[in-house]
Amino acid sequence: MKALKPFITALLVISLLAIATQPSHSAASASLGINKGCGATYFPYEILLINYKVTANASASVIVTLEIDMPDGTTDVFFVNRPISPNVQYVAYGVVEPEIGTRTIKLYWEATHIGTDAGVEVCMYDVLSGTGGGGTTLRIDSNVSNFQVWWNGIYNHTTPYNYAILYNVPAGTHTVTLKKSGCSDASQAVTIIPGTANQVTINMSCGPGGGGAETPDIDGDGVADDQDGCYNPDCNVVDSRGCPKDSDRDGLNDCEDKCPTEKGTPANDGCPAGDQDNDGVPDDQDACYNPECDIVDSQGCPRDSDDDGLDDCKDECPSEYGERRNDGCPEEDSDNDGVPDDQDQCYNPGCNLVDSRGCPWDSDNDGLNDCEDNCPNQSGPKSNNGCPEQGIPFCLGTGLLAVLVVLGGVCASMKRK
Repeated sequence: MKALKPFITALLVISLLAIATQPSHSAASASLGINKGCGATYFPYEILLINYKVTANASASVIVTLEIDMPDGTTDVFFVNRPISPNVQYVAYGVVEPEIGTRTIKLYWEATHIGTDAGVEVCMYDVLSGTGGGGTTLRIDSNVSNFQVWWNGIYNHTTPYNYAILYNVPAGTHTVTLKKSGCSDASQAVTIIPGTANQVTINMSCGPGGGGAETPDIDGDGVADDQDGCYNPDCNVVDSRGCPKDSDRDGLNDCEDKCPTEKGTPANDGCPAGDQDNDGVPDDQDACYNPECDIVDSQGCPRDSDDDGLDDCKDECPSEYGERRNDGCPEEDSDNDGVPDDQDQCYNPGCNLVDSRGCPWDSDNDGLNDCEDNCPNQSGPKSNNGCPEQGIPFCLGTGLLAVLVVLGGVCASMKRK
């Protein structure tokens, strides 16, 4: 038994390591919606857009099935086990059938990556009789089916029937054009009367076979609805998934970007920010407007490298402190006395003890300037280097001694007499 313990321990360690080193599996999810929102009310022959997406690992294999349970108990199947790309929004196009009642859209999905996730998303909507509250409509009948409807030169939708119904059309005269592969385009001017159900018949001339079926492309971007991951009726500059391109990756798609090949900002319509003063700093980062100077800091303000009050563009000596009157350069001082030449009235290269005129001080007024005067605060002759001359030294003690000697001599003379 003791011999088995190390073996069992080793097996436990290996098992734990195997579990720890297995890649993590994050659960996938799906979303389903319609253009009016789940629970909304539709009317017969309205356009129905079903959007769906499966969120999963980018390398996951995803299949979906889309169907609608009808009020009479039948099921309208759009497709079964269709492969799609993960994390891409898809749009399925349909026209609401005239049967009144509640419909249930079901999206069955399965995503496989390491493990398999699956589920079903449900979205319901109601269909009522009428034409959407009595609004202005236009029914277009034709001699063929599967045709494209173009409204005033702009693609509207592709109908699977031999008719199309448009809702909330504006009053006035408009041009309706029908297009289909193998058929000649057919156009007709239509005058819309507000608040009524308008109707027009536009027949097409087609070759043998009546022309091929049009692939539904509800947003008119050139990518069929069953392959289209984005609904963008205002943009046909798209990638293979039908999503608008953003060539310069600046956050604006190429249809909205005035400079699609140059990275810019939304505030500048996708173009690089302007530089009105041409200092190399974009206007949206520029704190100073200085068209006459391009020697600037990161905020676009002129540099003053020597902090003398003149920016480097105006300073003739940008790295030396100088006065504005001398164009930013240090002023000349030929005698190095601290007084600029243009204010200096005396040339005295050997003396810097000077007054405001640049002339040497003579503090004691003895004729010698302070730089030459050994005693600048005491008047003295030049012969004594500006210091006072000293007289014969006189000592009080010596004087008293002399007086005593003289008095002693006098006393000695008197005694002899």
